[in-house]
Amino acid sequence: MSPIPACARLSLLTQDAAADAHEHVRVVWGVQGRVELMLKGRRHALQPGRVLVIPPGERHSCSVRAGATGLVLSSNEAAHRAALAPLAGRVRAVHPSTSHLMRFLASQRQAPDDSAHAATIELLVASLADSTPLAGPRLRRNIDWPALERWIDARLAEPLAVADLATQVHLSAPQFALRCRAELGFSAMALVRRRRLAAARRCLDAGMPVWQAALDCGYQSPSALTAALRREPAPA
Repeated sequence: MSPIPACARLSLLTQDAAADAHEHVRVVWGVQGRVELMLKGRRHALQPGRVLVIPPGERHSCSVRAGATGLVLSSNEAAHRAALAPLAGRVRAVHPSTSHLMRFLASQRQAPDDSAHAATIELLVASLADSTPLAGPRLRRNIDWPALERWIDARLAEPLAVADLATQVHLSAPQFALRCRAELGFSAMALVRRRRLAAARRCLDAGMPVWQAALDCGYQSPSALTAALRREPAPA
């Protein structure tokens, strides 16, 4: 088990975490994109506005989609353990005001100072009393996003529409569009554009001429590719 933290602390969740158990209670909020937690053999999807309380001693792992962010509260305070125990193990929807606070905290990219830290944690714990348990898990088709991205990458030179992507995951175009927004945080065609741009950057980095990279990655012209590169600078 991981060591017990000093009282309570907040941290950002931006990358996968291997399976582990902790002697403290842990609360994970979805802030941006899709965060997935495996707990007791079940996969829980935390989209923005969702929260999951993980009781002490429960082994769990975490998978974070690219660009996704979660906020984690870890506490070994007796009052927190008692207050959160009845809420553990089931995804809940938070109040809209809590979602706004989540986004603000995540945007800071650092923990609050000592005086604000305790007050923020108490506010977050108290807000869980206003959270709403979601209905039991619905049977719905899981989307293998990495497999779909590989399918897109193999067809970048072709014209791709939302319906083409939806067919690959056996959903209607409207269903797929909604799932894309909910699970990735952006539209289906934005997914295609991101894959095109990423592939084009790799081609250019390898020394390929702009016209060839544009042709291979599905851009209508070299100028369309250069315009896309200007709109979305490469990550630092």
